[in-house]
Amino acid sequence: MRAPLPWPATLVVAAIALALPFMLGNRTMDAMSTSLLLLTSGAFLAALAALWPGRHALPGPDRAWLVFAGVFTALILLQVAPVPALAAAFGPYPEALWSHPEFAPRHWSPDVGATLRGWAAFVALFTVAWIAYSLPAGQRNVLWLLLAASAVFQAVYGIGAHAMGSDTILGIWERNNPDSVHGSFSNRNLFAAYLALLWPLAVAVWWIRDMPLLDRRSKEIKIAGSLITSAIIGAALLGSASRLGSTAGLLGMVIALVLWSRHWRVLRGAPVWPAYLALGAGLLAAAWYGLLPLAERLLQTGLHDGRFEIFGLMLTEFPLAWWVHGVGLGGFEAAFKQIQPGHIGQWWDYAHNDLLQWLVEMGVIGAALLVAVAIALIRAARPSTERIALYAGLAALALVSLADFSWHIPATQVVLAMYIGTLLRSAAGGGRRKGDGGIKT
Repeated sequence: MRAPLPWPATLVVAAIALALPFMLGNRTMDAMSTSLLLLTSGAFLAALAALWPGRHALPGPDRAWLVFAGVFTALILLQVAPVPALAAAFGPYPEALWSHPEFAPRHWSPDVGATLRGWAAFVALFTVAWIAYSLPAGQRNVLWLLLAASAVFQAVYGIGAHAMGSDTILGIWERNNPDSVHGSFSNRNLFAAYLALLWPLAVAVWWIRDMPLLDRRSKEIKIAGSLITSAIIGAALLGSASRLGSTAGLLGMVIALVLWSRHWRVLRGAPVWPAYLALGAGLLAAAWYGLLPLAERLLQTGLHDGRFEIFGLMLTEFPLAWWVHGVGLGGFEAAFKQIQPGHIGQWWDYAHNDLLQWLVEMGVIGAALLVAVAIALIRAARPSTERIALYAGLAALALVSLADFSWHIPATQVVLAMYIGTLLRSAAGGGRRKGDGGIKT
């Protein structure tokens, strides 16, 4: 007898993923609070729906997942514990501060509130990843279809608003980059990273077996649909004039094409030429809409960019001990202010390099957790239309993480959590499921 499908948990996760892109890329105080509230409360409801005893319950996380969460949580508890000895040993406080008569650091983390908010986001994303890991293929396909629709909507809205010269987002918030396409996100870089993450999947949904609404369409409709989808996303992505986001998006699509081509025999022997046409359609649409702003920004790229100076300061001015034990999750801003030169007057709450920021905030233990996830993803790798699209999207966002902070944005984080949870299904654990078919034309 077929097991009942966990629709309640799936729909809650889908609602979170569709709502978060409208939180302005988490770049205003109100949006930051609302995004975190939406993410954590939604994940809590999804967990209740998934674990509630009855016909829709999912199996709980296995030991490896619990060990990972336990190590992360234990480190966070140490960072926020009111223990002066920990603050003295690991806290990123200047020597002069210890001699201040009215201040005595009590916490390892210089920003306990940011650390706790980071932990709350981790718990929520852990929950989303576990649900994605546990869902059957049919339920995941619903999520992928909705995410692809979200990417297309963001692209269409972004192009439309830009073409009409709108200086607001949804008629409410002022745009930071009115001369560029950036959908409902606060700036073009965050928007481009979101599309780069989803572009390969938006093409793949037309060819994944048992995809709702699409699987029974004719070959001609699937080819046309994948070309139109790719053209819209490609035009919006390159029209954003985001140098790194555009490069990452193209890289993700190329990786997907290479892997689909290499494994086409495993993907049920089907040809992959429609995917090549889809990439071509995206590039042609981008050229038609206009590539001059992106080209001009590419020509201006150089080491004079402020973020490269930030990287250099982190690597040369941060004490080695900070890289070993970490300054505390969310503690980058407070730590960086100690070495921030006077000519850099901007608000650097993020390092614009998610990898460096993670390492300096979480130290060796954080690096070990990151390596553990990477190893698990590599070990679980196997070819399928779905999984190749997810790996390609991850590769695109990995490139973005080297000079931006999209991994800190909830709209992107929740998609990443779905991707990682799905990809952690090993070949032995997941088997070859019905939804893993190849690009079939």
